[in-house]
Amino acid sequence: MQLRIPRPRLWYVDSLWRKRDPGSTDFPGWPRTWLAVVVRRVFLSACLLPAIRLGYRLDVRGAENIDRLKAPCIIISNHNMHLDWGMLLRAMPGRLRRRVLIAAAADNIFGNRVRGLGASLVGNGFPFVKEGSGVRESLEFVTERLDEGWSVLILPEGKLTTSGEMQPFKRGVGWLVVHTSVEVLPMRVDVIRPGLFEGNWRRGHVRVSIGEPVRTVPGSDYSDVAATLEHAVRNA
Repeated sequence: MQLRIPRPRLWYVDSLWRKRDPGSTDFPGWPRTWLAVVVRRVFLSACLLPAIRLGYRLDVRGAENIDRLKAPCIIISNHNMHLDWGMLLRAMPGRLRRRVLIAAAADNIFGNRVRGLGASLVGNGFPFVKEGSGVRESLEFVTERLDEGWSVLILPEGKLTTSGEMQPFKRGVGWLVVHTSVEVLPMRVDVIRPGLFEGNWRRGHVRVSIGEPVRTVPGSDYSDVAATLEHAVRNA
């Protein structure tokens, strides 16, 4: 009888390029290990945030509202540029930024294992299923991380709107707020002038507005809560 010794998974480099099941509920735990946290802090401080500072002028309004925040919390924002998550992180103080997870599209960002690996390492991202099979598992994963003291950044429109016109928020964010009863921090990204990341060679100009923390009474209708949060982002 021949003994077969399985090879380590890392040997299968081609597996990184295979498409991930959009409905998969395989949430990585390694991005929250101490080594990943240290690597992420170094990369953000030494590379990403300085690069954003060079490529974009960033105005932050309402920063004092973060002082009224009770962490952990759910952070919500519109989604009108590919790098808006980086702008949001840069607008946050370090004490909040270091304890944030970012919900990323399971069928897009995590649709490719290489992109998913980068999102997990750089942004502490996790696959978030927007509709169909896997939605409830994604929502429950968020509640578990909130219980552990992590704040979670979610873009409730569910898709990128480069035109700047906000889309209605998905009711899933209403479910989260009702079932967790944590505070919600509304933030809004406004692209005043496109920058390098949008193909413009001039330095870009972005404004991040931070609204007052919102707390919704448990038991509210999910759609009504989502609409309330959408209004909070629009008026941040």
